[in-house]
Amino acid sequence: MDTKQFMKLVKDGENSIVEYKSCYDQISHSVYETVCSFLNRSGGIIIIGVNDYGDIVGVNPNKVNDLKNNIITTIKNKDLFLPCPYLTPEVIEIEDKVVIIVNIPCGQYVYRYNGRYYDRNGETDLDITDHHELLISLFERKNPHLFEERYVDGLTMEYIDHNTLQFCRNIISVKKPGHIWLQLSDEEVLIHLRLAKKDRDTQELKIKYAALILFGKDTALQDYMPRYRFEALFHMCTYKQYNDFSSLSNRYDDRRTLRCNLIMVYDHLTQFTERYLPDKFYLQSGTTQRIDLRWDLFREIIANLCVHSDYSSGYACFFHVFKDRVVTKNPTRLLPEIPEGRLKLEQLGNYTKNPLLVKVFHELSWVEDMGSGIRNIMRYAPLYFPEYEVEIFNGSHFIFSITYIKMSHETEENVLKKMEMSHETEENVLRKMEMSHETEENVLKKMEISHENEEDLQTEELNISLDYEVSKEERKTRYKRHRHIIKLIHNNPKITIEEMSVLMNVNERTIRRDIADLRDVIEHVGSKKGGSWRIKK
Repeated sequence: MDTKQFMKLVKDGENSIVEYKSCYDQISHSVYETVCSFLNRSGGIIIIGVNDYGDIVGVNPNKVNDLKNNIITTIKNKDLFLPCPYLTPEVIEIEDKVVIIVNIPCGQYVYRYNGRYYDRNGETDLDITDHHELLISLFERKNPHLFEERYVDGLTMEYIDHNTLQFCRNIISVKKPGHIWLQLSDEEVLIHLRLAKKDRDTQELKIKYAALILFGKDTALQDYMPRYRFEALFHMCTYKQYNDFSSLSNRYDDRRTLRCNLIMVYDHLTQFTERYLPDKFYLQSGTTQRIDLRWDLFREIIANLCVHSDYSSGYACFFHVFKDRVVTKNPTRLLPEIPEGRLKLEQLGNYTKNPLLVKVFHELSWVEDMGSGIRNIMRYAPLYFPEYEVEIFNGSHFIFSITYIKMSHETEENVLKKMEMSHETEENVLRKMEMSHETEENVLKKMEISHENEEDLQTEELNISLDYEVSKEERKTRYKRHRHIIKLIHNNPKITIEEMSVLMNVNERTIRRDIADLRDVIEHVGSKKGGSWRIKK
């Protein structure tokens, strides 16, 4: 979080998704009650070091690490939190004061802290353990198939993007000139689609998460769903090379990070597809009409990625384009009867994750009837590439892969050589360039911007292996990190985990896991703050 974002949160004051805590020397129980209530409601942000009046008081700078570790340890303690959430506190300096920010997603499950259930009501954390009606309501709300049906506290029509709704009307007017959307206002469209409703007593408009996801403004999505995003990545290599040659520095050659609403995401992803996938037309039998196979095939894959993702989890959705296949990766939870592991396309059946999202896409003719997506993939894939292969893995993430070209071994080697030559050319250009001071500053700025973008993608996110267990490539990547850690410790025995995280461009959680793997090789001696590392062997 940058200074501008922080100051806006402090200026706007506390609300249903922002809470201030003025803890100085130790973390109070009320912090964890708020964590629990945010997890059980819509998520939120806790700012530790700001009092109830919005004054930045800070925390004890000498105890920052202890306070941060206290939060991490407490939320991982099964005797206190059940289930245990995964949160990473962020430490920033503002006006010579140190504050801790805890960004909490909307939880997938019902959480309890210290044996009690908490829920958020406006700016208040409520202990609902002994209120059976509220408790039942909480469990119903956390049904994984009902996230899109939940109402968003504080969301009004000013957060809904009129231009997106008008974009949809323009699409519909071409195919369905008499469609009812063309006669309705924005608010009436949402009510017609069951994306919103008016309270009978107060006539206040209540808007669902489905409306926010489909038509919300970028700022509204950032405020109410801060972890929402799609990543479109193009790789100048084959899928096999991507997984085998983990030592290559460039994990992707083009990237688009999308934090816009789902209508615009679909539009951007189809444009990304048109840019990087070959155009193939097909003349239908008995007619003179040519159809765009690329459009008919990949619009189904993109639509499935958009409407069947689990938006309650907070994980990003990925759209990877390789030289030989397209791979999508998204969080979802299929029906219990659908097994984990490798699946066949036919096993997915007519499963619909988000009926409200599907309905809007159906109105736009981006998806057809229930189960039509699978039928269309099976229909158009062999026409686009006769030797196509679909691979599906259902686990913590849903991974879908389809090959669209067969690359010979010789072609794969040529692709790799071009990548290596491109990398060498970059280095040669940098060596030979005699940059002016102004040019140097511009290049450094671009590098900083690039580094900021890189930080969003961790090794775990870029892993799209379709194997059941840890793949050979992942083991190779871990081994490379292990060697890097040992080298860093050898050069600086007093290096911290945070410093390793920055130098290796991975998160602290990954570093701690790697250090646990290396416990027979390295050890930390002395105090946590002033100790050092020692290489055993």
